[in-house]
Amino acid sequence: MAASRTIILQSHNFQVLRGWIGPCVDSVRRWTEQRGYDYRFLGDEIFDLLPDDLRLKLQDHLPIQADLARLVLLRDALSNGYDRAVWFDADLLVFAPDLLEIDSIPETNAFGRELWVDTDVGKRLKTWRNIHNAACLFRKGDPVLPFLIHATENIVNEVAPDKITPQIVGPKFLTALDNITRFGRMNSVGALSPLVLHDIASGGGPALDALQGAVLKDKLPTPTAANLRASLQSPETSGRMDRIVQLLLEKRRLF
Repeated sequence: MAASRTIILQSHNFQVLRGWIGPCVDSVRRWTEQRGYDYRFLGDEIFDLLPDDLRLKLQDHLPIQADLARLVLLRDALSNGYDRAVWFDADLLVFAPDLLEIDSIPETNAFGRELWVDTDVGKRLKTWRNIHNAACLFRKGDPVLPFLIHATENIVNEVAPDKITPQIVGPKFLTALDNITRFGRMNSVGALSPLVLHDIASGGGPALDALQGAVLKDKLPTPTAANLRASLQSPETSGRMDRIVQLLLEKRRLF
């Protein structure tokens, strides 16, 4: 596949790019240029892709609007001449650009792999295995993409406004579907939990060790990029996130 037949898509409010998310977006853009893919970044106009009634219902749920809008954007890119369209969240950092590659993915769809390290009810470290949509890829003709758009719209239309929960059509929904019908994987594109981010800032720790152990146990490739989950951060953690992003870009590896 010619590189120019692939487009990488991202979106975020432009104001947020002044913080640590800016270097994340820059890392994706540099990787895109290195690989010779096309690139497009959108601001809040991405939400204009959604029906007015759905936007009104989800006016207090921007992440859910984004879950659907990215799918519509990917569909439109494939309808406009691209053979492959890829979405990366703005808070996804490519820290090993020379190792991140998507050309060998055989499936017509793929999602990021999430090894989520957190504590269980007994306060013991546990690793949950899911997929996430901070990174998703679709090829022209893939049957999953139109189904996901249809299913997502139906879910949002049917659920009562006071029953709308985070990730109702995001990673939890996708992981539930994945348990029934297997999706493709971007195995080296992960997601880092707050405990793992804390250990990275501290120079190491049990959560980071648990993540490395899970990668080895599952025989996964070396992590090359990861979603840093801006939704779980706060103004108080921005300084730490600046350091984490800089550390990962300098080391060019997670462990």
